Amino acid sequence: MNRPVKSTSFRKKGFFFSMLLVIVLTASGCWQGLELNARAFVTAVAFDRPATEEADPSEFLLSVQIPVPAKMGGEGGDGGGGGGGDQPFVVFGTTAKLVQIGIRQLQRQIDRELFFGHTQLILINVEVAKTIGVDRLLDYFKRDFRVQRMTKIAIIDGVAREILNLQPPISQTPSAYIENLLSAQSGSAINYISDFGRFLVEQSEEGTEPVLPRLSMGKETVQTGGAAVIHKGKFAGWLSNLETRGLNILLNQNITSNYEVACPLHPRETIVVGAENFRAHHRLREIDGQTTYLIKVRGKFETVEFSEKHGPLAVLQDDLEKVVSATVQAELEQTIRRAQELGADILGVGRHLQAFKPDLWRRMKSNWGREFSAFPIKVEVKMEWAMTVRRLGG
Repeated sequence: MNRPVKSTSFRKKGFFFSMLLVIVLTASGCWQGLELNARAFVTAVAFDRPATEEADPSEFLLSVQIPVPAKMGGEGGDGGGGGGGDQPFVVFGTTAKLVQIGIRQLQRQIDRELFFGHTQLILINVEVAKTIGVDRLLDYFKRDFRVQRMTKIAIIDGVAREILNLQPPISQTPSAYIENLLSAQSGSAINYISDFGRFLVEQSEEGTEPVLPRLSMGKETVQTGGAAVIHKGKFAGWLSNLETRGLNILLNQNITSNYEVACPLHPRETIVVGAENFRAHHRLREIDGQTTYLIKVRGKFETVEFSEKHGPLAVLQDDLEKVVSATVQAELEQTIRRAQELGADILGVGRHLQAFKPDLWRRMKSNWGREFSAFPIKVEVKMEWAMTVRRLGG
């Protein structure tokens, strides 16, 4: 009695898979109804001030980088990569007051539809970020669901468009080169690692403000290091390289970095230590009758290099740990001072107040920039010498 039912079931499944196979074999290479070769894939976007001095302050120069598939064959090919010949990409630009208007004007120059689903970079000149604002420039992109949240964003200390035209030192497009520089794989503790998704989260959370990486043009390459503080949607100021390293530690960004300290045994001797395993614990505490934001930082270090023939003895462990702790603490305190100078809560103090001191937060949040500048913040650092490699004697 059950065999006819089973046979019918198999026939239905066979028909379904047959139809699926027909669809797969006859489908054309397209995306949302357009052939792939009918799209211009934008890999990078740049915002600058218009070249003319009489330009409207609300206008910006919008530039896009588009790869040329025929020239993406790699080294040895016809202009492939960074090995010489024609560049494997083109850059188009136009002046506009709104991103959508700029895209529409660019579209008139290009015979394919601009597509931002593969955009790797959004670069913003610092003057544009200061006057027009980061929030306004990114509004269009955050509303376009096709723009990936992994897209890197950076503030440029210079002309952003120049980076799009840069010939990278190895065989890849500028967008891929810069994306790698702005990724954790760069291994630099003085870089602030962020992306579009993280920026949107930091921007939307009450009681914290976003930070973006800093890029500047060298003679032939791009230089990384430092960060841009964004306050109320606009550029507020730079963090130095060391202040950026301090922020990475305070925000638990899992960095490894070297510090130069004076040897406790021989004050004229310099010791280089490699610090890692940083852990920052943020708490609100009542200290001397005042609500204080307390950050306790713990970490480990190892001796890396000595400037003389002898190094610290094992008996100096306590003294060396104190010296390294004081060095790290001074850097973190400078980072906190800089944030308070800018009135930008990049540490998330307001977020903790909102969660654990809601009454206090309600009284402060309407003027949080000024309140944050005066809010008591204390940091305590304790570094432990791992001593897995010791240099004794002397």
